Amino acid sequence: MPITKKELLNETGISYGQLYRWKREGLIPEKWFIKQPSFTGQETIFPRTKILNRIKAIQELKDKYSLEELAKILSPEVAERYFTAEDLKIIEEINGNLIPAFVQGFHKNNYSFLELLIMIALSDFKEHSDISRGQIIDIVEGLRDYLPKIKSTGYILILFDRQKDYYATIYEEQAQVYIDSRLSIVKEIHLNDLSNALKIKYRNRFNFQFDQEEEGTSMPFSIEGMGVNRI
Repeated sequence: MPITKKELLNETGISYGQLYRWKREGLIPEKWFIKQPSFTGQETIFPRTKILNRIKAIQELKDKYSLEELAKILSPEVAERYFTAEDLKIIEEINGNLIPAFVQGFHKNNYSFLELLIMIALSDFKEHSDISRGQIIDIVEGLRDYLPKIKSTGYILILFDRQKDYYATIYEEQAQVYIDSRLSIVKEIHLNDLSNALKIKYRNRFNFQFDQEEEGTSMPFSIEGMGVNRI
């Protein structure tokens, strides 16, 4: 369900001016400002979960980073660097026992930022389901040829199963996707939310550049509440 501008300002405590300043600075995507007819002529509504999560992140981080830095942190663009199998061991959100499965599934030892997000999502799924190592390899192999074509993290990863046989699909956030009703959706992950948390937590370790780096600033990474919907 969408949220109106009035409801948004009341719920978050921000002002009209702050909202539109953050829009101008690129912290809130313009496409989230949706115009619809109303009795008074026109009203602005927003995708509720996305806008509330984004404003919460801005409020938590605005005292640590400039608006320019925040715009880069919250950008959906894929980080331009690669990670080794050794790097994977540093990222706490990747299940260390699954690293050999990821290496086998991707058939390589260097990984893109987007592939890193897929590993984090599958590691969390493994923790909360009975998916096997072999099934994770199958999912990675099924997705790997499409990932290089994706240049943004503005996508949703859906995991679903049919009689405990697991599959995955990735689609753009604004797209309408209709999945065969014989398949049961078990998890939806907004990759951009995972990206935001990953870049913030590991910005110093992996040298994610946001200009004018500040030492000693970090934010806990949490799968819960970061665009992951358990069905």
